[in-house]
Amino acid sequence: MAISEEEMLPRLSRRHLLGSGGTLGMLAMLQAAVPAANAAELDDDAQMLRAFNAMLERIGRAAELAFQRSTARYADARAAGLLHIFNNIALGLSLNLHNADPMNPELFHLFDPTRKQGGDNSDALYLLAALDGSQEYRLHGDRGTAKHLSLTTVNRGSSPFGGGMGSALFGRDMTVGSDGSFEVILSAREHPGNWLKLTPEVFRLNIRQFFADWENERPMVARIERLGPTASPPPMSAERIMTALEETAGWIENTIRFWQDMMDLFRKTPNQFVRWRKITGNKVNATPGGDPSCCYWNVPKGKALILRVRPPECEYWNIEFTNPWWETNDYRYRHTGINCHTGVLEDDGELIAIVAHEDPGLPNWLDPSGHLEGFMGRRWMFAKTAPEIECTLVDHANLKAQLPKTIKTISAAGRREQLERKRNGLYRRFHWF
Repeated sequence: MAISEEEMLPRLSRRHLLGSGGTLGMLAMLQAAVPAANAAELDDDAQMLRAFNAMLERIGRAAELAFQRSTARYADARAAGLLHIFNNIALGLSLNLHNADPMNPELFHLFDPTRKQGGDNSDALYLLAALDGSQEYRLHGDRGTAKHLSLTTVNRGSSPFGGGMGSALFGRDMTVGSDGSFEVILSAREHPGNWLKLTPEVFRLNIRQFFADWENERPMVARIERLGPTASPPPMSAERIMTALEETAGWIENTIRFWQDMMDLFRKTPNQFVRWRKITGNKVNATPGGDPSCCYWNVPKGKALILRVRPPECEYWNIEFTNPWWETNDYRYRHTGINCHTGVLEDDGELIAIVAHEDPGLPNWLDPSGHLEGFMGRRWMFAKTAPEIECTLVDHANLKAQLPKTIKTISAAGRREQLERKRNGLYRRFHWF
């Protein structure tokens, strides 16, 4: 028996996740605090399970918060929001437990095709490592050949990944050996060669690699080590584990609230690109090397959104396309982004991209993957100009009439080849061999 979206949403929230945890309107519960785990109170199974169940309840309230804050109120988006929460629990544990020791730092993948948030870039490989501003570190290895590379330190802050940027070093400015080898020193005192300055506010290293030619550009292979006397890693004690679980539950809630707050700023101007820093300032570690713009897209079924721009000359550019939870759709199988290598320009240098629920037979298709709204970002990296993207919402039935008669097209076989090339590139990027 078919059921309406209004009937589906309560079933998704109550039966499949939240149990008797409350309703969307109970905002007081959304703000309720769960006491942090205390090792002295965890000496038997019952006490530990009570603490664990309290964390699960907090995750449930985060799901209610997500439903309350998001404007995407159809069943597919709601279920995607629940999946978003569970996919990010492992990421929260990486940040708060498995890779949280600055005395024994490790580089780890922040996002991948299933674990993502906050406007992840489908062209990117993000690496993070915990830092202590009072220590010194050595990062070394093979630089790889990613089109754009940046290394930045991150200060503490209120966003899910910290605050503003500390210092930055770009691939274009790095000294790299003829064989691709490199070394970067991270320290408070100045160091010759490749150097990133550390301050007491710094708590993390962020490495961004943006790939244009997915099939042929190689990812970095590197490691980080702290200089100085060795320090034993802390034991995986009950107190450490339970504290990290509690911190991760709070982190999940923060990710929902923070990114929906950001989206609220752009929802005021639907289907228009607005400069990130014009709205948010520099309080969040936005992509260095450029001034990105974001767009809250809203395209009902039967409509299509036309994007037109002449990309500037620059080191790297892209347009990335995300769902209502500000995460890319499954870019292993979907066309969710365009960059300076994959984008097909018209003979006069114009880029024409289309957001449409059905494949329009044009090479620069952005596939909503069933969603009706979400986010787009554009990056012009080290560009001398910043052209604006013109967006026009049209009836899909009249799409051809709104486009140049000479616009370039793509066949079904060409689309399959286009996606297969991207998939080959992902095998290289994430070492899926």
